[in-house]
Amino acid sequence: MHAEYKRDVSHNYLILQEEKAVDTSSYQVRMLTGNVIPSILKCHLQNLDGEVLFYYDITSKQSIATLFEDKKLKSQDLQSILEGFVKVMEEMAEFLMNTDQLVLQPEYIYMDAERKKVYFCCIPGYQKEIQGQFRGLTEYILPKIDHEDNQAVMLGYGIYRKALEPGFQLEIIKEAIYQKEGEADKNISDQKEDKCQEVSSEKLWNEITDPMISDEQKQEEVKTKKKEKKIPWTWIICCGAGGTVALAVLTAGFLGVIPELPIEIVLGAGIMALGTGAFAAWITEKKKRKQEQTAPWHNKIKQETDSNFVSDQIIREEDIKKDPETIQEGRKAETSITGELFGTKKKEEDSQEGICGETVVLSAGQKKGPATLVSREPGELATIYLEQELTVVGKLANASDAVIPMATVSRMHARIRRRDDEYYLADLNSRNGTAVNGRMLKGDEEYQLQDEDQVDFAQARYIFIK
Repeated sequence: MHAEYKRDVSHNYLILQEEKAVDTSSYQVRMLTGNVIPSILKCHLQNLDGEVLFYYDITSKQSIATLFEDKKLKSQDLQSILEGFVKVMEEMAEFLMNTDQLVLQPEYIYMDAERKKVYFCCIPGYQKEIQGQFRGLTEYILPKIDHEDNQAVMLGYGIYRKALEPGFQLEIIKEAIYQKEGEADKNISDQKEDKCQEVSSEKLWNEITDPMISDEQKQEEVKTKKKEKKIPWTWIICCGAGGTVALAVLTAGFLGVIPELPIEIVLGAGIMALGTGAFAAWITEKKKRKQEQTAPWHNKIKQETDSNFVSDQIIREEDIKKDPETIQEGRKAETSITGELFGTKKKEEDSQEGICGETVVLSAGQKKGPATLVSREPGELATIYLEQELTVVGKLANASDAVIPMATVSRMHARIRRRDDEYYLADLNSRNGTAVNGRMLKGDEEYQLQDEDQVDFAQARYIFIK
């Protein structure tokens, strides 16, 4: 079977050609091109030099081989694929289609990422036993499963065992799928019950501790009131000092010690001295109140810091006793990470051995930042940082790494892959296409981006900065 890809103004097509001759007037072909089976990709035929080509519309859809190339299959993804298989098998049986003509290769199974709906290809004349194809699909799925997702592991391996059993029956597959789904619902309900128990126990603890807290608050309020009732000695001292200075100036003026100054100036100087004392007292009192208000927060932060430091020290001592080499490697890793983040090498000190680290130049170890896509109209679109090995660009937030909120951008529009510090751009069957320097990319093309290339995701215009 030969496959290629093509795009026109607003559609992307997967073109399949069967090696054997196809009877275009047969019931199977008429049902396929009539597009009456919902889970089969919409298809039409074209004759080219006497050869029949099947055009499948894959606009805004991704093959599961592409979708999960660098991503693990979680339970929801696996459930969608298996439920899609069951549904297409039932639909083909309903329309009296030959199920052996279904193509179960991952690169020809497509998914709508937003609706999580799976679509398949069916080729009249393609005769491969469906059980063997399904076994091959499960063998492809197993290494792709996220093994931290227990539900996905149970479902994947359970279906694989069913596929190995002789005598392929769809009902057995359905039973395995929905049985696992029922178990998952039970687990979720158990988790909710546990959560409710935790909440109720927390509520009970709060009821017990509330009286204690309220008593402490009352004591604090009493202390505050006592402080407020205290004589404001700061005010008295500062104002008294200012008044003393003012009185001394007035006395000196009347006694003729400073006869050259008029009485008005002497009186004004005394008033200014008094005002300065009052202002100093107000500033001092304000600082004191602020310190009293923020003291509980400072004490709380200090206690948390001290407790974390003590726990870290205990853990470090236990780790050193158990495995000194491991903790040394961990310290080296921390030093290298700090150096990468701030562009410097952190000086390593070993207090046990008393050895100082080597002095290095602060600019050493600096790493070049990631490549970016910058909007050609400043401020119109957010900058896209290509930090990951694979960056998916689109407008669907839960399926794209870089979201472009524009109507002309497809849900999953394009992908950028990083290999050996080079960046490769490919279109993901988007409706309006992806262009580089004005040239539209083909469906299966992967373009190596160069510095200052102009990249257009439909009407979203960027410049690639390496």
